[in-house]
Amino acid sequence: MVQITGLNKAASTAQSESHGAPREFPPLGPGIKVLMIWPRFPASFWSFAKIMEILPKRAIHPPLGLLTVAALCPKSWELRLIDRAVEDLQDSDIEWADLVMMSGMHVQKDDIHALLRRARALGKRTMIGGPYASSEPDALAPLADHVVVGEPDEVFGEIAADLERGTARSMYVIAEKPDVSKTPVPRFDLLKINKYASMAVQFSRGCPFQCEFCDIITIYGRKPRTKAPGQLLSELDRLYELGWRDQVFVVDDNFIGNHKRALELAQHLDDWQRRHERPFFFYTEASMDLAQRPELMEAMVKANFFYVFVGIESPSKDSLSEARKFQNLRRDPLDCIRTIQRAGLWVTGGFIIGFDSDSETIFEDQREFIEEAAIPWAMAGFLQAPPTTPLYERMRKEGRLLENWVATSNFSPPNFRTRLPLPVLLRGYRDTLAALYSPSGYFNRCLNSLSCWSTRPEQTAKAQYPLGRMVATALRSIFKQGVLASYRADYWKFLVQILRRWWRAPAKLRMGITFLFSGHHFINYAQSVADELEGELRKLAGGQTRWSLAAPATGALRHERV
Repeated sequence: MVQITGLNKAASTAQSESHGAPREFPPLGPGIKVLMIWPRFPASFWSFAKIMEILPKRAIHPPLGLLTVAALCPKSWELRLIDRAVEDLQDSDIEWADLVMMSGMHVQKDDIHALLRRARALGKRTMIGGPYASSEPDALAPLADHVVVGEPDEVFGEIAADLERGTARSMYVIAEKPDVSKTPVPRFDLLKINKYASMAVQFSRGCPFQCEFCDIITIYGRKPRTKAPGQLLSELDRLYELGWRDQVFVVDDNFIGNHKRALELAQHLDDWQRRHERPFFFYTEASMDLAQRPELMEAMVKANFFYVFVGIESPSKDSLSEARKFQNLRRDPLDCIRTIQRAGLWVTGGFIIGFDSDSETIFEDQREFIEEAAIPWAMAGFLQAPPTTPLYERMRKEGRLLENWVATSNFSPPNFRTRLPLPVLLRGYRDTLAALYSPSGYFNRCLNSLSCWSTRPEQTAKAQYPLGRMVATALRSIFKQGVLASYRADYWKFLVQILRRWWRAPAKLRMGITFLFSGHHFINYAQSVADELEGELRKLAGGQTRWSLAAPATGALRHERV
């Protein structure tokens, strides 16, 4: 494979180890027309698909990775962006382009494959990068003309030059981690900005921890790299210039991976927010040790951070030790969550079922913990072993990895043979999900979470929408949830309570309304997942799914469906 380090010329001189000499491509020359496509996501916990029936939006987040690559492209290139969640892709869009460029995650693989085939059928050159390409490049090599593995920030100029002069390689492997303090402001101007519920910015990449199941540390490294605070403020300036006045997701996989730089940024954000009359509120992801950093939490709250996603994973100490998630073992996890909530940050979290140490009590243990912690948006899913992770390698060595397993999300059964029998795992998870997202269970947990959350005066939630749009959204919610939904009685009960208890607390009222709308997604989605799991259980009972050992040479397992 081509190895690119720094800004050297390896991209145009080295040979490809796995694919032989590079394919012959004609030079594209300057002034390339590039169509950037963000593939569709399947329905998932975080897609909030049903909430789009209520909000005047089409997608939750924009494709920040593509917007960043767009900023790296030569100024002479003509760029168009199509987010498949926001608009349809026509053949004429592809035919316009000299190069079709994509990024995406594993969960988008079906649409990625279809789009690459579609572009090739129309005779167009294709290039793909991003997390999926970085973790499984060989799966994409037969479909794409150019595969970019790794982070291209510092070397994309070389790749662009190769494309223009006809020396582009079939595969680029970027070994070094770039200095993100040199990364330009993303091309937010390419977006249909009003179609999104939230904007996105990135401060850091990488995470210092060593969780066995996590591919963040294998793709982006264990040494967090951060932008300068001024860089991020420039990105906010650009969003502000484009008219954005709503929530902003700081997409870092662990915002506090470098806690000193995170504190510095939060302090700069506070100043920026005060100078601009607090037009944004923020949310992000962080590790559990945030609870041990009171100064950082205080600074985040002053900067108008509302909530944080925490990888809680399991109440079982044995499971956390097995996963090498040692940062969650330093203090009682429930105490950590309460500390974060009292500091002013509302908490949502991720939970995992399917560790080797899990017993049949794990389902009830998880449910009780989530209820006691008052976490409404609890992403409880099956453990997966992504390629490149230590867990993947361990499962492969132990002969437990399932070949050709198609998992579209964390709600798909594990891609390895679990210690708990599969019927026990599916049945227990189905029952857990049904209990957590029953209408009464969900809305009661929402009320408890608002009660546990100690907001601060700095946390503002100004209504940034025109009155007509707010009224239209309210009417859609009332009709779809308060009239047509099977949970309409719980809807009205919750609405009355949040209005009565928090009508003078704007931050809590805004989050309460958000919980109300999002219930339309979570309640319906959880039911659909439970129905799918019930179907899998029927197949297992009928012998339609069988597990068998693959060839002894690989020691892997094959999952076959008849």
